[in-house]
Amino acid sequence: MSSAEALARLQAYMASAAAASAAAASAAAAATNASQGDSKDTKPSANNETNNETNNQEDGLEDEQEITYNKYQPKKLSFGRPHPDPVVENSTLGSVEPPDITYNLVMPADIISEGKLSNLQLEAIVYGCQRHMVDLPRAPSSNTVGTAGDGRSASAKENVVPVKSDGEDGIKPGGGGSDVPQDDVKMNMDVPLDVMEERQQQQVEPPATRAGFLLGDGAGMGKGRTLAGFVVENIARGRKKHIWISVSGDLYEDAKRDLSDLGLADYAEKNCFNLGKLPYGSLVSASSSTKSKKKAKKGKKSKSKQPTGNYDEGVMFSTYSALIGKKTSTGETRLEQLIEWCGEDFDGLIMLDECHKAKTIELDENGNPKAGGACSQTAAKVVELQNSLPRARVVYCSATSVSEPKNLGFMSRLGLWGPGTEHPSGFGQFLKGIERLGTGAMELHAMHLKSIGAICARTLSYEDCEFALVENASDKNAREVYNSSAELWGDLFVKLGERCADLKAGDKLEKRIRDLVDKGQELPEELLFYQNVHDISDDDDSDDEDGICEQRKLRRKFRDRKSKTLRGLFWSAHQRFFRSLCIASKVNKAIELSKEAIADGKCVVIGLQSTGEARAKGAALAAGMNKDEIDFDAFVSAPNEDLKRIIMQLFPLPPKPAGVVAPEFLNVLKKEDVDDSSTFDESSSDGNASGRQPRRRARAQVNYSERDVDDEGNLRGKRGRSQPGGRKNGKKRRSSSSASIDMSDDESASLGSEDSDESSIGTADLGLGDDTEDSSDDEDVNPAKEEDKEFKAEKKSRRIPWNEIDMNADENSMRFGKRVDYRRMKNYRKACEMVKVWLDSVDKLELPANPLDRLLNELGGPDKVAELTGRKARQVQRYDVHEDKMKVVYEKRKGEGRLDQINIEEKNHFQNGDKLIAILSEAASTGISLQADKRVRNQRRRFHITLELPWSADKAIQQLGRTHRSNQSSGPQYRFLISDVGGESRFASAVAKRLALLGALTQGDRRATGSANNLGLSNFDMDNDYGRKALKKMLTEINNKSTNALVDGSENEYSNIIQVIDRHLTEKMDDEADFNDIEDILALSDADKREEQTKDHYMYCLLTNAGLQRLAMNRVTAIREGRSIAELLNSATEGTVSMETAKTKIDAEIEAAKEAGLNFNVMCNMWLYDVGVDCNDTYTVSKFLNRCLGLRLNKQRLMTNYFLKHLESEIYAAKSAGQYDVGIVQLQGNKIELVGKPRTFCFGGVDAKDERVHVYQVAVDSGVTTETAIEMYEEAKATEHPQPVSRNGFLGRGVRADIVSGFYIDDRPYLRGGKKVFLVINPGPHSQHCIVIRPNTGRTTLNKDDIRYTNLGQNKWRLEMNVDRATAVWEREFNLADRPYSEEYQFSCKGRMREYYIFAGQIVPILNRMLRASGYSGEDKDKKPFSVVRVETTETSNSGDENGSTTESSAPEDENAAMDLEYDSTSAKVSGKNDVGRGVARTMLGKSLFRGVITKYKDTKENPSESPSGTFFTKFTNGTMLKMDASQAKASRIAFEKEAKKLVEVGVPQVDATSLEEQTVTALRRKHIVREPVLEDEEDEDPENYEQIFEEVYQGAIPDGIVGLRFDNRDVKFKDMVVPLWERVLMGVAQQLIVDGVESARALASLEKAENFELKSKKV
Repeated sequence: MSSAEALARLQAYMASAAAASAAAASAAAAATNASQGDSKDTKPSANNETNNETNNQEDGLEDEQEITYNKYQPKKLSFGRPHPDPVVENSTLGSVEPPDITYNLVMPADIISEGKLSNLQLEAIVYGCQRHMVDLPRAPSSNTVGTAGDGRSASAKENVVPVKSDGEDGIKPGGGGSDVPQDDVKMNMDVPLDVMEERQQQQVEPPATRAGFLLGDGAGMGKGRTLAGFVVENIARGRKKHIWISVSGDLYEDAKRDLSDLGLADYAEKNCFNLGKLPYGSLVSASSSTKSKKKAKKGKKSKSKQPTGNYDEGVMFSTYSALIGKKTSTGETRLEQLIEWCGEDFDGLIMLDECHKAKTIELDENGNPKAGGACSQTAAKVVELQNSLPRARVVYCSATSVSEPKNLGFMSRLGLWGPGTEHPSGFGQFLKGIERLGTGAMELHAMHLKSIGAICARTLSYEDCEFALVENASDKNAREVYNSSAELWGDLFVKLGERCADLKAGDKLEKRIRDLVDKGQELPEELLFYQNVHDISDDDDSDDEDGICEQRKLRRKFRDRKSKTLRGLFWSAHQRFFRSLCIASKVNKAIELSKEAIADGKCVVIGLQSTGEARAKGAALAAGMNKDEIDFDAFVSAPNEDLKRIIMQLFPLPPKPAGVVAPEFLNVLKKEDVDDSSTFDESSSDGNASGRQPRRRARAQVNYSERDVDDEGNLRGKRGRSQPGGRKNGKKRRSSSSASIDMSDDESASLGSEDSDESSIGTADLGLGDDTEDSSDDEDVNPAKEEDKEFKAEKKSRRIPWNEIDMNADENSMRFGKRVDYRRMKNYRKACEMVKVWLDSVDKLELPANPLDRLLNELGGPDKVAELTGRKARQVQRYDVHEDKMKVVYEKRKGEGRLDQINIEEKNHFQNGDKLIAILSEAASTGISLQADKRVRNQRRRFHITLELPWSADKAIQQLGRTHRSNQSSGPQYRFLISDVGGESRFASAVAKRLALLGALTQGDRRATGSANNLGLSNFDMDNDYGRKALKKMLTEINNKSTNALVDGSENEYSNIIQVIDRHLTEKMDDEADFNDIEDILALSDADKREEQTKDHYMYCLLTNAGLQRLAMNRVTAIREGRSIAELLNSATEGTVSMETAKTKIDAEIEAAKEAGLNFNVMCNMWLYDVGVDCNDTYTVSKFLNRCLGLRLNKQRLMTNYFLKHLESEIYAAKSAGQYDVGIVQLQGNKIELVGKPRTFCFGGVDAKDERVHVYQVAVDSGVTTETAIEMYEEAKATEHPQPVSRNGFLGRGVRADIVSGFYIDDRPYLRGGKKVFLVINPGPHSQHCIVIRPNTGRTTLNKDDIRYTNLGQNKWRLEMNVDRATAVWEREFNLADRPYSEEYQFSCKGRMREYYIFAGQIVPILNRMLRASGYSGEDKDKKPFSVVRVETTETSNSGDENGSTTESSAPEDENAAMDLEYDSTSAKVSGKNDVGRGVARTMLGKSLFRGVITKYKDTKENPSESPSGTFFTKFTNGTMLKMDASQAKASRIAFEKEAKKLVEVGVPQVDATSLEEQTVTALRRKHIVREPVLEDEEDEDPENYEQIFEEVYQGAIPDGIVGLRFDNRDVKFKDMVVPLWERVLMGVAQQLIVDGVESARALASLEKAENFELKSKKV
């Protein structure tokens, strides 16, 4: 067929598409309706397999598989030095074939030949630059009818449009050996010729958006060096400006170092700018093009200062925090400054290092931050930067960027949503699609990104690392402190409930008063009394000059906090306290391990997530540490001071009545030698009873210096006279509190000064300072006439300590005003006593100091420990020569240079071996390298202690990656310190397991053996749908006091809970009354009948419940008869009865309580109340676990186990129903193979003609051979822990016997085909399931209770002790099962041969079409007709053709021959015009050699001494143009030949080594390959051929592994046919595409032939 005929046929086909669409539309609609109906009504045939194929209770359920990793080497990149350390890739991504290499690097050859960038780093750069040659599709516009603005149809399903570079035309030296004409590289071969011509005539539109690239390598892979490689390559291509954004200013120096290591040392020093250090203003010099300057916004103030210097080219470094910076005086922003510097036509790099910092964002349909949406400033600025520079080359860089779909919103350049994709409406539609697909959706999209070259995600192998869990890291004392703290917090919570109830009751009274006042009615005496007692009005304005009014307002605000605010404050402090306590409990163990490691010749890295600086700083300042470096004998405990602070915030003292001396505990610095005999004036400082002030500097702003204070502590007036209180009308100042001060470390005032305004402000801000009087304190509290002058005089002349206030005075005999004053004094003493008891209790706890301070000082101090954190000040031990002992001072961190460089200095000290211990926090750990780098002096093995594990495995891996990085001489040893806090051990095990898997490259053996001692730990992410369902179910059972519980408590727990009930009943019982009704006994007072639930109200509701009334009355009787648990314990302690007798009686009481209704759920109900968990409410898993931190450790353990049992039960139920979404299912079997060649389809048409979907036929032998079964049995017995077995299956109360691992036989009479054998492996007591292996179905899991009670309890199974007899049955069953799965060899025993059809390849662009064709609407997530599966063949497959070779992988003979070419640099002569087009190289930007080409020779005879004598004009890839004489040209030619030789020696094909084009010669040649459709001419015009219209012959090797979609093996109707579901999907997709007019495979082949003909014609 001629080219003209081909073009004519193609045009005819496209012209008739509309008619064909109309004809097929009705048929498609009918087919869709029919298929949806048939999917519901049609019964599957006998050959079908459904989701529930493993639902047989005896056979068990398919087991969830672990993520595995494979060794990684670039598949398509053939050059470069190997990476210095082993690298792995998870098997899911490893099964995806990356695209062919089409980009040609032109960076200096030394970088490649000397291994400055490894082959893995070069691969990322190649694919990134290759991706940057692609534009994202645009939405259709009026100027581009029927296209997407760049020649693509609006129905494009893939986001790739090859485009020519925005720079100069490609330059190609002669002598490159290519037979492809130069014009070939300038043509866009992905659109028809007539479309290209039409495009040139269309109106110019705004530039298209360039596609981006995601560098998702793990920590330690050298991502910073890779980013520097991107910069070098783009500089070599002539792009002058680039943006580098990262998380820390410390990484600016790292960026310069990486550029220097790649040969751009001078460039890095002169042309790398730190945006945050530059002044605001335009960075565009006057010599730059004016069109690049942005117009100033209206209303902006003039810029007073402009940056000086030349910023016309270079790398602009910025942190994310600097990106959101703004100059308030002028309104200028850093982002505007950066965008203006870039210019409108910016096509350089935007590299977003650690880009997960921008993850919090909501976008509208246009891709802009949504107004009012949840969006961080950082994310909004990152999105705005990308939208403002559409032609920029964006590189996203993060190891944890794609952990959740919602975090992808700022990555619009990946092309996963928007025009031309399956989600054209934007990111919101993309998220809904991901949610509909389920767990495996992200993996599918990651695979798609890899298949189009948009992502590289590798990680270092951990095979040289060691992992160990150090359990029970908390010592006995730490556990006692934790439990005591939990008890104290429980008491605080009870009291908080009472306070909230009081606040609500007060609000009601205040409302009544306001209503009566508004109506003009007189207040009743009780309301008038309440109003005067609580009146704290301030009518005097004379305090304004001292700022007292504002302080009073703040104090009142904290006193009158709403209950919701109080509870929020309580729980945030609660979580913070117990997390810090948990960490502090492990410090002793960390210190012990560190010293042992140092003694063993290692160096130590200790990892923390946070420093606790804010709390430690506030605690130190509250205790009196300030910049004057007041010293103490011991470290200030942050938990101690923090707990005191929260007590004072939650329970602020009422206003101090006039004449009352404030309690001493409000200020730890005041003198304790109180002179009770002194005569006090009302104005004397209440915080210091003696009236004397500590000699501390005071803040000048309030004029409280010592020269203005008399000997009695009173403030002098303007003429030096003492004034009471320093203010008119006797108004008093506040004094500071030890639990109140929270200020920055650079304030100079004395923090302990009782008269310091600074202390007052800090106190007021925290809601404290309640030890002072208000403005109303010295005024008549009631204007009533009965207040006489005699009482006023008495009130002024009398002062009384707070603890001497009479609490038993007769109020009824007092006058109104005196009664008001007395009630205020009485309330004040009650509040003081309550707070004092709690503060004393806090001191008795002996809470630990800040972990970071302890570690720093006990491991040698700042001189021996490198601190890499974000804090600015710390507590340090210093030797006091005067007192001859160590003192603790609070000082700022100091280094040799600037403060922002101190972490770099500390890192260098550690890497040089000057300091052998480093403490690392999350805030300063990003990008920090502490590994045993071969280039540093400290070669000791790293001993990495993880003191605080984050609740995210990704964050944990990020922190651990600080010591495990590339180019290390030894791998680190990791130690996870695990406390007794519930759930931490399980989580740490999961993290350790995931890390170990990175080094486990024998995953086939791991899955085959069944050594699942960590079964279930892969579900460590408990905050998922199953976790939420499990939590809801558990709380419902607890709320209903259900008698069924998956776990049970010990006798001790039951005894303790009965004591709690007895104690409450004892307080409520009236000895003189003889109530027989529990409601009468527990009758609530009016004060308890409030909206806020108090402890009394809770116990009333609990014990009057119908199921527990009997228990309550039994306990009342026991108390009256002296049988309470407390009485029995006292009798044993006093010796009146023996311990054995007391224990017997206590056991009897426990049994009686259980019979009366007490059970584990009742106990849990009471425990959870103590930590604020209302079982009627809904909680997230994380919130629930955080609340449980406040329980005693034994209760935490029980609650955590209870929840985990429910979680396992929920997962098991989902698996039983075939509804468990495991993400990616691993096909397992004795033998797995891909049958023949896959069927190949191109569903993208001309817009995505290189995308192909493959349908593989997979044959699986799911059986397990006898030999394998024996190996699994022996391994299980070798690792099995001996378990005592009792006849009834129980070891004691609530303890069940474990199931023995071994062979079990089912030989019931109904099995006519013979016995059935099961291999059962018990993974241990931590799991609710056993692994069950069958000869025909392989490995599954089964609930232990089902095995105990159903199979063993009903005598269905029996343990076969003789292994030979068991294996004989096994061999017989295995042979009988050699048949298709649809056939049974006996009852309920199916064959082991299965067959699946898997959709693989680039399925993401047609995913929605496939789901629609399957009849799945996405509404019922539990009934998905598909699953994402991974297939790994057991045998290496042959290649696609009979000879084992492939069309795509074979290279031209002349290219392979060129690889062996030897260069002779002496022959690089120059002659003149004949040299035009030849390559040259020249040193630029320091010592880097850049390549170029001779563009022109002019015989000017300007160089008569040279031969030839003319001038050579050269142009280099970086845009530099130079003139050369003959000798210079010859030297440049020699340099070019040497550069090419270096590249060839490391594997670069010669044709590419000597080419400077952006596309490789191999890629250009590959364009000439024409696909081979399966249909003959004109067969593709028959719509009844369905999918075959788009099918073509598969070319290439058959892979060893694939990941794709597997649809249910069941038959459905399609039109008038009954077909398997996977076939209906194929035909349904094809039918939709025919309606849309997408080109067939035959049409695409004709187009390719026509294009090749045109190219050959041009060449001729």
